[in-house]
Amino acid sequence: MRDVSCVFETVQGDLIFFTAGGSTLEGGSGSSMFVETPDFELVLDGQGGTADFADTTLTASVPLVDVASQQPAGSATVVADRIRLGQPTTEEIRERSGNSWTTGTLTTTDYRLHVTSVIVPGYDVLLDGNDCTGQDLAFDVKTTNPTAQIYSSVDFGSDICDLDGLPDGQVRLTGQPKRPFFEVVIDDGSTPLKASGDLELKGRSGSATAELIDLTTEQPVAELSITVELEKIGRAERDAQTDGRVTERMTRVPYRATITVSTSDRRSGRADCFAEESQTKIIVRPESVAGRP
Repeated sequence: MRDVSCVFETVQGDLIFFTAGGSTLEGGSGSSMFVETPDFELVLDGQGGTADFADTTLTASVPLVDVASQQPAGSATVVADRIRLGQPTTEEIRERSGNSWTTGTLTTTDYRLHVTSVIVPGYDVLLDGNDCTGQDLAFDVKTTNPTAQIYSSVDFGSDICDLDGLPDGQVRLTGQPKRPFFEVVIDDGSTPLKASGDLELKGRSGSATAELIDLTTEQPVAELSITVELEKIGRAERDAQTDGRVTERMTRVPYRATITVSTSDRRSGRADCFAEESQTKIIVRPESVAGRP
């Protein structure tokens, strides 16, 4: 896949924006252009142009429309030589979507474009060696196609809880079970303070520190330390719903989060907070097995 992007200045002061792309797929090449005043007013617009990429050249033609009158305004042409910059670079690709994997490589080759001609009706184009950038992208990838698609997600969150012993203090946990995000707010109505950050749990306990920030001045006023201990309470609740080929399974696990907060200016508080881990799994079955239990 080939890609080119250009911005040309003109004697008249307007700017010309041009893009072109090409691929080995049938009908996969094309170009577009628009012309804009320094005040961002659109003057000319062109879509559905052609782009002919040879090994080292580009030739493109774009039909233009006058934006004010919506009448044809002739065609623009761009001709350029493509000069390779350095050696291609290769990047490994390994992406997962549910139980489907895409693996392979992406090879990128950068080009400098030496533009030899730009013709736009009504404009005198000023050419410069830095008007354009270009690159070639080569994909060599494969994607698994399992019979059933499975998507999973896990969330964790607590109530917003008052901190006993710390007047006007509240705490909340959100995010992932093993690395929740904590927020501590102390708001007396005149000087709101906040500390936040990630807290890594080992087993079901962990600790972290963060600056306590004055939200009015955005300056730190103290350092805050937080410890969290999770205790599973009650039984996990499970639910499942099926609609056609899609089944959604949900599991909720309740916890008591014992949270202790202290600051370097000798304030402290404690909260026992209800928290919950929510696991969601979505299964999309293929047509041939839809309706099976």
